[in-house]
Amino acid sequence: MADTSREIETKFDVAPDFVLGDPADFAKPGSGIESRIVQLDSTYYDTAEQDLLRSGLSLRRRSGDDDTGWHLKVPGAGFRTELHWPLAGNEQPPDELHRLIRPFTGGAELLPSVTLRTTRARHQVSDSDGDLVFELADDEVRASSEGAHVAVSRWRELEVELGPGGSAADLERTAGLLVKRGAYPSHATSKLRRALGRPDAFDTSTAGGVLTRYLRIQCDALTAGHFAIQDRPFEASATSQPHEAVHQARVATRRLRAALRIFAPLFDAEAASRLQNELAWFAGELGEVRDCEVLRNRLARAVDDLPAYLVVGPVAERIDEVLLTELRQHAAALLATLHDQRYQVLVQDLARWREQPPFTPEADGPPSVLAGYVAAAEQKLAKRMKRAADAHNPDELLHQARKAGKRARYAAEAAAPVLGKKGSKVAKRASRLQTLLGEHQDAVVATEQLRRIADQVSDEGQNAFTYGILVADQRRIAANTAEQARASTGS
Repeated sequence: MADTSREIETKFDVAPDFVLGDPADFAKPGSGIESRIVQLDSTYYDTAEQDLLRSGLSLRRRSGDDDTGWHLKVPGAGFRTELHWPLAGNEQPPDELHRLIRPFTGGAELLPSVTLRTTRARHQVSDSDGDLVFELADDEVRASSEGAHVAVSRWRELEVELGPGGSAADLERTAGLLVKRGAYPSHATSKLRRALGRPDAFDTSTAGGVLTRYLRIQCDALTAGHFAIQDRPFEASATSQPHEAVHQARVATRRLRAALRIFAPLFDAEAASRLQNELAWFAGELGEVRDCEVLRNRLARAVDDLPAYLVVGPVAERIDEVLLTELRQHAAALLATLHDQRYQVLVQDLARWREQPPFTPEADGPPSVLAGYVAAAEQKLAKRMKRAADAHNPDELLHQARKAGKRARYAAEAAAPVLGKKGSKVAKRASRLQTLLGEHQDAVVATEQLRRIADQVSDEGQNAFTYGILVADQRRIAANTAEQARASTGS
C-alpha cells in the first residue's frame, strides 16, 4: 500500500534577484532552524493526451538527495494529498498505482513528459518540542522536455509547506513576510503546470468564468474521493463518520448536478443532460453506502439513549447485524464501481468539464446574470415549502423541498463571488432548512427500517416491543423537524 500524506502549502513567484534574507526572520522566538541545499530530479509521467493533468493529477518519479520515490499528487480543497511508493529500482510505476489511476488514463501507456531539476535551499522551522512547524523552500528550477512541450524552462519560486506542528496562522504569517519582501502569489499550483504553460488562473469577468472555477472544485473533490475511498477500508468497528470521503464525494456530485440544473441555459443541453444522468447514477452508488452508514450510527445511538428497562432482547445487536451486512454489500459494490467501464467514462467526461465546460454564448455575459438564477432557485424552494405545509401527508413533499433547498444553497455558493454577503445569507438560510429537512428524512427512513426489522423479529417469534418504542421516537422526531422547517419559512 502507498504511504499517504496531506500537503498544505502556498507558492510564490519571485524575481531572479529576490533576497530571502535570514530564515530566522520567519521563525518565532525559541524555534529551531535547520537549513541545507538539496538536489531533486523529478520526471513526470502522463499519457500522450495528458489525461492525468486534465484531471488535476500529477505523477512523478523523484530521485536525488531525499524524498525519492513514485509520487501521485491528488487535488483537494485547500490541500493536496500525496500518495508515495518507494522506487525499489522500478523504472515504471508500481502495479497498485496503475490500478488506481486506470479510470483516469483509460489504460493508455504512461510516458515521460517533463523532467524538472531543482536546486532547493530548504529551511525547516521546528517548535520547542522538535515538531516541524513549516518548511520554507527556495527553488531554482530547470525544465526539460521528455516528450511534452515545455513552455517555461527556467524559473525561481518559493514554497511554504505546513508541518505537523504548524497552523494556518503560521502559514499566513510567513506568507505575509514574503509578500512584504517582494514575493507574490503564484498562478501555478504546481511546477509541472508552470513548465507546461498551464496556469490555474480563472477569468472571472464572465458568468462562465465564475462557474468554471466552481465546477473545477467539484471535479477535484470527486477525484480526491476516488483515491480516499480506496485508501481507507470499510471497518465494521468504526462508529462515527468512518467514511467521510464517501460523503464528500456525494456532496460534490450534488453540487455539480445543482449547478447544471440551476444554471442550465449557460450549458450545452445535451452534454449537461448526459453528465447529470451519470452523476445521478454515481451519487446513487455512493448513497447506498453513506445512507446505510448514517442509519447504522443513528439507530445505535437511539438504542443507547433508551433506559435499560425498555430494551427487551438483543435489539442493538440485531439492528447492527442487519445494517452491517447491508453496508458491507454496498461497500463492495462501490469499490467495484470505481473500476468499471461506466465509471471510467464518467471520470473522463469530468476531466473535459474540468478544463473546458461546454458553455453556451449566454455564459459570456457578465457574472451578475448568475444572481437571477439564484433568485429563481430561492423562489422554487419557497413554493415547495408552501406545498408541503398545506399537505395532509407532507413527507414526500418535504423531501422534495429538501432537494430544492440543496439546489438553492449550492447555487448561492457557486455564485458567491457575485452575490457577496447576500449569497452567504442565502446559503446559510438554505443550509439551516436543509439540516432540519435532512433530520426529518433520516427519521422517516429510520422508521421504515425499524418496522422492517421488527417484522422479521416478530416472524421469528421474538419480542418486538423495543422496536415499537424506537419507531415512536423516530416518528416524533420527524413530526417535530417538519414543524420547525415549516415555521422557519414563515409558512
